[in-house]
Amino acid sequence: VGCADGTTALLLALQALDIGPGDEVIVPPFTFFATVGSVVRCGAKPVFADIDPVTFNIDPERIAAAVTPRTRAIIPVHLFGQCADMAPIQAIADRHNLFVIEDAAQSFGASYNGRNCGGLGHIGCFSFYPSKNVGTLGDAGMVTTDDPSLAKKLVALRNHGSEVKYYHKYIGWNARID
Repeated sequence: VGCADGTTALLLALQALDIGPGDEVIVPPFTFFATVGSVVRCGAKPVFADIDPVTFNIDPERIAAAVTPRTRAIIPVHLFGQCADMAPIQAIADRHNLFVIEDAAQSFGASYNGRNCGGLGHIGCFSFYPSKNVGTLGDAGMVTTDDPSLAKKLVALRNHGSEVKYYHKYIGWNARID
């Protein structure tokens, strides 16, 4: 689903998963502000899990220690063209019934165990800002999922919440790709 930019991709993902006030989302502290800002904008609380000092990606052991009864999602950020260690992250998510939203803004084309980033969790979020791995002439973003019902909701949310013209099922955004 193409959208306005990478920040909007994160916002749409969180909104599509109904994450909001009272919820916690585990994020790394070593990321661009948009990752954490999107969690706060949805009314949820960011909970920081530190990074692995070798890869600079979120440390799965720190994620496990940060899970609480209010945790709803984990946002691993794939940095510098390399994926976070997704197998243990997904195992933690499965064990606690959490969503995994990949922030793949800096790792378009990276893979983990033969699978592309953005297709490892429930939702992948990409940025095509001109300085990214794949850039545009201005801002642009994309949200990926293999869940048809989530994809349908994401398409509606980026178009003012409308599935059918002038009928708005959700409170969405004017977030179509330019």
